[in-house]
Amino acid sequence: MNYILVGAVILLIILVTIQYSLNKIIMLLKEIRDLLYKLDIKDKI
Repeated sequence: MNYILVGAVILLIILVTIQYSLNKIIMLLKEIRDLLYKLDIKDKI
């Protein structure tokens, strides 16, 4: 019983960490896309 509980807690922690990391990566990609978009607009003007 204890092993199942420990395994579930570890799995939950891993899933939360992955979710947080993906969120950070998505935010970075959005910032990079916005920067590239702004640079592209400046080049066209």
